[in-house]
Amino acid sequence: MSLNIIIPARKNSKGLPGKNRILLDYTMRQIPQNYYGNVIVSTDDESISANVVNKYSPCRVHDRSDVSALDTASTIECISEVVEHYGIQGDILMLYLTYPEREWTDILSAYDLYKETNAKSLLCREELEVSPYLCMQDMGENKGKQIIPHNHYRRQDYPECFKLCHMISIFNTNELQNLNKNLYNTNTVFYKISQAIDVDTAHDLNKMREKNDSQNYS
Repeated sequence: MSLNIIIPARKNSKGLPGKNRILLDYTMRQIPQNYYGNVIVSTDDESISANVVNKYSPCRVHDRSDVSALDTASTIECISEVVEHYGIQGDILMLYLTYPEREWTDILSAYDLYKETNAKSLLCREELEVSPYLCMQDMGENKGKQIIPHNHYRRQDYPECFKLCHMISIFNTNELQNLNKNLYNTNTVFYKISQAIDVDTAHDLNKMREKNDSQNYS
């Protein structure tokens, strides 16, 4: 598998301060060591940089700019910086640190789908417990507005929908300029996964740890 692996690891986090420091090791342990030479960790956190250098050589560290490290910056800005800095061409596997349950077998299966469909970009999909056709935007004053305007009354008339997930993101450098800020477009293919924990708060982290403890105990 010929992939450039980019891991965004911004320093600041409002939901769970220092979460990327906590989660880095989970993702690095998911990657076989023979792929470490393909890995670039883009960060503005000196602690994360030191961890990568000391424990995960020959992984490279990209010094993320102040602009792309802002919490208002999109991930695509960070990826574009890395691509330009290293002159990368070809397929990129981007791994958010917030998915500690991800396994390398998931990545291999997703990449197989990417290649089989001749895709230029791939993200993941999760099944929804509630259709967005039943969801309302809170308009205040105890009023609501349909998220998706429609007049269906039978659930079997609702189109099949799924939840976008960034557990695994694969795209070609030539397609980068055609993707939106969430890294997809109308040609993106979606790899089906089971519901994944996306760690953004202390509650998410505890939920993930409790799940791991339960699996280890059983």
